[in-house]
Amino acid sequence: MADERMLPFKERAYQHYREEIDDLRKGEALLHEKERSEIEGYRDPLSCDERREVTILLSWGGPSDGYKVYFDKDGEAIEGYYFFADWFEYEEFKLTREELNCVLSVYPVTAEWPIDWQEPRLPKLKK
Repeated sequence: MADERMLPFKERAYQHYREEIDDLRKGEALLHEKERSEIEGYRDPLSCDERREVTILLSWGGPSDGYKVYFDKDGEAIEGYYFFADWFEYEEFKLTREELNCVLSVYPVTAEWPIDWQEPRLPKLKK
């Protein structure tokens, strides 16, 4: 096979995705028989990062547009995107820091942290 780096990036990324999902499924099946440390090819994650996504939907139905703002676990805005979608097509544009600050100024509720609905409301079990 030719050097995979010669493939267009999207094809190369898809190939890696398919291989990773296959390995993930094999690993999951082996967890019933072995410990994680015994599974050949198990990949310890380098990190498990948490972030919150807030979507500001400005229109929907065709076309749809709005902003997506991402916050780290400390509530700091780390990045944002403007999105536009219309009938099976979708595109995002990364906001500059200035544009992101503008979104946060115009829509301050976006940055409220924490927000009430983050707390899970589990049903009370009968004893």
